[in-house]
Amino acid sequence: MTDEERDLEQAAAAARGQTLSEFVRQAARREAEQVLAERTSIVLSAEEADRFLAALDDPTSFEAGLGALTERPSVLDG
Repeated sequence: MTDEERDLEQAAAAARGQTLSEFVRQAARREAEQVLAERTSIVLSAEEADRFLAALDDPTSFEAGLGALTERPSVLDG
């Protein structure tokens, strides 16, 4: 960490009435939550949503190998 980075973060922490440790920990948590939210949110068009729901209703229609993905544990579970 450069002196400039430390001074900036220290000033921001002081502006919030926090220690530098508290400020950095909270900033890291917010970033971690954002990263994970981006990996867990999927936006579909109406047509894509219809196709997805139809596939869920009839899992045998999944292409070979795709069905196996639904059985694997999520990276977020562990």
